Amino acid sequence: MGEEAVIIGGGPAGSATAIALSRRGVPVRLLERKADAHHKVCGEFISVEAAHYLAGLGVNLAALGAEPIHNARFYNGESELNFPLPFTAWSLSRYRLDHALLEQAELAGAAVELGTTVRHLAHVDDGWELLTRNRFGHRSAMSANTVFLATGKHELRDWKRRPHAQRRSVVKRLYHYKRHHDYIGFKMHFSPSTWQQHPWQDTVEVHLFNGGYAGLEPIEQGGVNLSFLIRQDIYKACGGDWPGVLGWLSETSSHMKQRLADLTPCWHAPLAISSVPYGYLRSPGHSLPGLFPLGDQAAVIPSFAGDGIAIALHTALLAARIYTAGDDTKAYQRLAYADLTRPVRHAEQLANLLSYRLGRKAAFMCARRWPALLSAAALRTRIRV
Repeated sequence: MGEEAVIIGGGPAGSATAIALSRRGVPVRLLERKADAHHKVCGEFISVEAAHYLAGLGVNLAALGAEPIHNARFYNGESELNFPLPFTAWSLSRYRLDHALLEQAELAGAAVELGTTVRHLAHVDDGWELLTRNRFGHRSAMSANTVFLATGKHELRDWKRRPHAQRRSVVKRLYHYKRHHDYIGFKMHFSPSTWQQHPWQDTVEVHLFNGGYAGLEPIEQGGVNLSFLIRQDIYKACGGDWPGVLGWLSETSSHMKQRLADLTPCWHAPLAISSVPYGYLRSPGHSLPGLFPLGDQAAVIPSFAGDGIAIALHTALLAARIYTAGDDTKAYQRLAYADLTRPVRHAEQLANLLSYRLGRKAAFMCARRWPALLSAAALRTRIRV
């Protein structure tokens, strides 16, 4: 089976690419390994940039039940810092968002295949060969002129991310790699009691602590999303189980303990992910003809910045525009790298600062003295649309 364009991955990056290409008349086949849209480890935060792109893709966030976010609340132990966001953001579960985008992709004319896993991808001559297996165990082969790689934080077999060679000493590069691969991410949806629902209205909370950080925000239908990162050594010290980890998290501050006191988990166990290469930027020199890496395959911004979905959509629409204009993947990766370097680097620097007790204390002191710094810091980690 020969295809003009094949998209691997049905998250925001993959679906947005399918919509954009299909609207331009390009035959598209989207392959998603899961049998349906599904929850993923994600803060559920949709920035103003992401909302702008979603509106253009035909996704009505308000109609889907998304919660508007106007304020942010930061905690460093017992210290609290509140400020209005310099933009209106939204909060919506990835399940509902991904489902809406997949529907739009089908409406645009893309061939969407759910439950199809790509087992092998190879560059052959002037095209690509893929070996797939569907949900029924049937294996098949197909060829494509162009592949859009949109597998998110997960890596396709034999297609590991190649770290960008930065101007660091060997010791610093090894430290950077260990620091950014030593975390485990967790996510759980909760149902709050009636008296707890008010604190979540139009506000995202970020709790900073030694060994990681946590985010809490409202989602559709009165729910609350908890997403957090902790070091692997903390996870092991907690016995390697969810009750132990949640108990440890509740002791990071009285504020977190109060938040978790009367929350009812919606799932039996949390979602989890490890070894996420935060701060990763795909080098323009690592381009292959006919391969467009999208979203987290192009850059992985520290999650507290809340612009991961915007980056996924930005790279998707950029790749679609470059492809339909007849330009090559080198042009795409040069532009993507130029667009993504600024927000990713600034978010990484801020994450490194806040990982230290003195850094958090200094950041809170400066923010109280010069409140405009908060808005400036937030804007410097945003992708430009």
